[in-house]
Amino acid sequence: MSERILIADDSRELRTVLSAQLRKLGFDVQVAVDGQDALDRARSFKPTLVIMDIMMPKLSGLRATKKMREDPDLASTPIILMSQLGEEQDVVEGIQAGADEYLVKPFRQAELAARVRILLRKSSGAQKKLDETTAQGLEAAEENDAVRRFKETGQIVSKDFAGFTIIDKLGQGGTATVYRAMEPVNLKPVALKIISPFAAVKEGFLKRLRRSNEIAVRLMHPHIVRTYTMGEYQDVHFMVQELVEGHALDNYLHEENGHMQEAKARRYMLHIAEAIQYLEEKNLIHRDIKPGNIYVSQDDVAKLGDFGLSRLQDDLGQTAEGYLLGTPHYISPEQANGDKHIDSRSDLYSLGATIFHLLSGQPLFPGDNLQQVVLAHLTKARPKLGDMAGDVSPGLCAMVDKLVEREPDARYQTSAELIDAINGLPPLRSLKGLSM
Repeated sequence: MSERILIADDSRELRTVLSAQLRKLGFDVQVAVDGQDALDRARSFKPTLVIMDIMMPKLSGLRATKKMREDPDLASTPIILMSQLGEEQDVVEGIQAGADEYLVKPFRQAELAARVRILLRKSSGAQKKLDETTAQGLEAAEENDAVRRFKETGQIVSKDFAGFTIIDKLGQGGTATVYRAMEPVNLKPVALKIISPFAAVKEGFLKRLRRSNEIAVRLMHPHIVRTYTMGEYQDVHFMVQELVEGHALDNYLHEENGHMQEAKARRYMLHIAEAIQYLEEKNLIHRDIKPGNIYVSQDDVAKLGDFGLSRLQDDLGQTAEGYLLGTPHYISPEQANGDKHIDSRSDLYSLGATIFHLLSGQPLFPGDNLQQVVLAHLTKARPKLGDMAGDVSPGLCAMVDKLVEREPDARYQTSAELIDAINGLPPLRSLKGLSM
């Protein structure tokens, strides 16, 4: 019978990665979501070892430890307490409460495994020793099999990939699938973007991917999604990015019935304009600004992501290589026309088309025929935002209308001009709880 370990933490990601690691080592694992849940489960599960966070709702790890020590069935059960802070007072209080060991987050997997083995040996006197060679061999075999199946299906069907622990799938596009994952060194949640094997075989795709990744990893701005690193595992390419806990604006359109409040639109527009200003300073063009590439965090901060089509402004050698680069409903006329001499005014156009969609509930040029949509950007007169969204202030309507002018010279010429214009808009007194 394998030893039973109870993990108690209010972080779903940490519960998932710890339980996966310990199950690989042969333990029977259960999880609890807070201190009270841990106490209840411990009484029925009767664990051989408890690993518990200090800061948890309903009942802290310290209080749960004290209550376990008062229970005759749990009084001698080894307990490891975890803390993000690692302050001396926390350690002292944990020991006084009855804990046997203490771990400071983040900690390495090897450190956790060693503490678990030591405590189990002390408590039971058992001489059980895990066959590390076998365990590692099984892990490697599982990962190899997972990669093989990914190459066949385009989907990760294992919880492990290149040392990362997959938590769940966040989204999927034509070229990649994004997973919520825990990175193995600091046990930190990240967005793991795994490139589709079907996209990777397209001519020129990996060349563009490497070039855009080399650009993205150097970008550090509060309104740009961080790209930490890029890598390759058994011929599968992946990127590790900042995990933005929130949603993309294309989801927001569905959730809000296709219509965004003006105060929110102003706020997100300002954030992305500041991101474009940063890109201007780096001589970069994003080339694919759209609702699906703008992510809003839980604290209502908009961040620009997906630099797969980005390039240096003077990199005239980077062409479409056989297909249109950009998203038709938000593409600028000069980009749609294949003009190599584009600048940040193209990104400002795409931002204007994005805000137009968010405020009016429909794209600047609706339609499912993408060729006709692209042609409309090149030839058709622009609808006025005020005619499509009567509740939007005249100042913001005029601003968006200027952003989506067909000729670049008729738009705002720099993001700084746009930022000044946004900041100069009259305040919205009628909307509560939303401010710029």
